[in-house]
Amino acid sequence: MGKGSANNPRERPNKGQVTALAARSSAPSDQAPRSRTRDSIPSEWLDQLFQASLDLPLASGEKDVVKGMVALLSGILPAHIVGACFVSDPAKGERECIVMGPLGARLEPGTLDDPRRMFPNSSREYVAHIPCGAYGSTLHVASDEDTLDGDSSPAAHLANRAALILGSLLAHAREIASRQAEGNRQALEERMLQADKLATFGQVAANLVHELNNPLTSIVAYSEYLVRKALSFGSGVAVFDAEDVERLRRIGESGSRMLRFTRDVMSYARPSSGVVGPVALHEVIDQAIAFCDHVLSAARTRVERRYAADALTVRGVSDNLVQVFVNLLTNASHATPAEGGSVAVETRLDAAARRIVIRIEDNGSGIAPEHLSLVFEPFFTTKSESHGTGLGLSIVKSIVLAHEGEIHVDSYPGRGTRFFIALPIA
Repeated sequence: MGKGSANNPRERPNKGQVTALAARSSAPSDQAPRSRTRDSIPSEWLDQLFQASLDLPLASGEKDVVKGMVALLSGILPAHIVGACFVSDPAKGERECIVMGPLGARLEPGTLDDPRRMFPNSSREYVAHIPCGAYGSTLHVASDEDTLDGDSSPAAHLANRAALILGSLLAHAREIASRQAEGNRQALEERMLQADKLATFGQVAANLVHELNNPLTSIVAYSEYLVRKALSFGSGVAVFDAEDVERLRRIGESGSRMLRFTRDVMSYARPSSGVVGPVALHEVIDQAIAFCDHVLSAARTRVERRYAADALTVRGVSDNLVQVFVNLLTNASHATPAEGGSVAVETRLDAAARRIVIRIEDNGSGIAPEHLSLVFEPFFTTKSESHGTGLGLSIVKSIVLAHEGEIHVDSYPGRGTRFFIALPIA
């Protein structure tokens, strides 16, 4: 930058001139003024500058690198305003201004119609071009004091050094970002391939489960028939002894467990075929309670209905919503104390959110904190094999989400669990 250019914007060098100045300021020279300029820069300035080349967050992106350099220079030059005109998107020609300076200073940058004057309200401004493919980005130092007197001042020389280092760091940051983008692309392709494999496997599994249903149904039905037949003989002619009857029971229990599993898998994989429409929520819950009557009775669990006074109507598929409450009530009955427990089903209208909120709360054993985030994962269960497949809550969540609803769970180990469901009003 020529003499007096800091005071007169019209005499400021163009982009090529500034680049040449930056190169000259960092290159060795035999001229005495240049040597005196280098000697006049405090060594701690250069120490901080070169330390920044190691500490700036290259992996965080180019913008953070520029912000870090501007902050560094602002700390070194507390009486100056420091800024950067950063080209954030070369393809679109978009630029961002990053500015730091002393408290109370006028920090609003200009329109950048003239990239040589980022701070038109300051009497002096020095501009250093950021090289190394920085797409026309520039580093600016401005002041109203005579400490910034063209390229002969220590502040200007420091800005040139900083611009050179920043250009190199930006090149490294772009390289890191490119490698990260390539890694993300490969990871996405791998996930897509895995998803395609799982989809194919799901189709095969669905067909397999369908084929298993009929023989499993026969196994369960015939084992139950033989148990009843064996017991009907009483003390008469013993067709089966007590051990044989127990073996039949185990066959029936194993068949029932497998049948429940196949039906759960089919429910989880089957797309909804019902017609969406208005559904009377309390009727759906009552129907689910009726379906679970034998399970609730066996667990000595009573259900307390705390319905809203008004009839509530949600938007959804009736059969699918029944399944939601059947699964939740069944889970609750498995968690309640052996001597008997209770499940409360509460409904209320959230008119502001146009939602109906359902709370299902039991007084059972609760869920361990480390398991709480996993309860909706497919096949996750803490129950014994005879009580569940780990698909019940996954099915619940998938149905609720398909109804544009929300579900979450709170649990207090030793005191019980609460499920909250919010469904849209019809």
